[in-house]
Amino acid sequence: MKYTIIIEETVSEEFTLEAEGRREALEEAERLYREGKWVLEPGNLLDVKFQALEEGEKTN
Repeated sequence: MKYTIIIEETVSEEFTLEAEGRREALEEAERLYREGKWVLEPGNLLDVKFQALEEGEKTN
């Protein structure tokens, strides 16, 4: 039987920025992340999950 293995990692990193409020801070953080200016290092692993799907089985 063939299986597809899914590995999901949760990583964390702290960054600091100046903003007028929480919403502005989150918007700026998302922009910096999407532009690749903020990159999470793989060494800060919080959690890892493994899932095995039989051939033809779909994820939820």
